[in-house]
Amino acid sequence: MKKNKIITAAAIVLFLAGISHLIRIFYGWEITISEWEMPIWVSFIGGTIPVFLSYNLLKLKK
Repeated sequence: MKKNKIITAAAIVLFLAGISHLIRIFYGWEITISEWEMPIWVSFIGGTIPVFLSYNLLKLKK
């Protein structure tokens, strides 16, 4: 695979992960992992960091 294709694929995966966290915040979905309920503030971090990294990967591609 070429470098640009790998960077694009990673950026898409990170963007989708970040957007899914932001959708969770918007709709107020609860996530339970083995009797532990994940707080909403975790999705703020999980939403902003991947979107930021995705943006920077696409800038790096150019």
